[in-house]
Amino acid sequence: MMKGVQERSSSDRAYSDIRDKIITTVLKPGERIHEKALSEEFGISRTPIREALMRLRYDGFVDIFAQRGTFVTPIRLDVIKAAHYTRSVLECALIRDAAMQCSDRDARDLYDNLEHQRLVYRQGQYYKIETLDEELHQKIADIAGRPSVWQIIYHVQLHINRVRMLFLNEERVPAIVEEHTRIIDAIANRDPDAAESAMKAHLQYMDENIQKLAESYSEYLS
Repeated sequence: MMKGVQERSSSDRAYSDIRDKIITTVLKPGERIHEKALSEEFGISRTPIREALMRLRYDGFVDIFAQRGTFVTPIRLDVIKAAHYTRSVLECALIRDAAMQCSDRDARDLYDNLEHQRLVYRQGQYYKIETLDEELHQKIADIAGRPSVWQIIYHVQLHINRVRMLFLNEERVPAIVEEHTRIIDAIANRDPDAAESAMKAHLQYMDENIQKLAESYSEYLS
């Protein structure tokens, strides 16, 4: 493999790994990022690490200051609110299309996802709910015939996930599964009005908890 291709692949992996550390708060808001330490952890040179950090800066996950270093960005409420607004508008439009176009096979796929959610909840593997949640919402975009819209949602969703990970706990998971059940039932019944209503109810949790985040995690915010 050519050196340039190897470095690009290393940069992509570093980007994903560092971004995941930020989203899951392994790297906390305001924490300094050391290129040398990441280079040693990932077993790659500092060049792909630096490239990854530049991409993360563009995405709004790190701040890079001359003479001071690189830091995980604080959670910025204006960014979270804008991301949530974008997601809400697009997802409510998608789910109406999905409800009108859902096939029997699509409905089975949605219920399969739901059963996996229930299984990981019973097993106490709450962290897996996040992945299954994303798979469900991507499937809704696919059923709607607009998979590229999910890519737009996914990009802004990454910022929302920083907040969601702070609130994802044992008490919240049953409500998530129940909300998903209502969403899937409405799609399977080909009822766009009920589907949109269920989606709005699902997304309302974030609206109600943004202020709670500001009060509970003020040290993470700007």
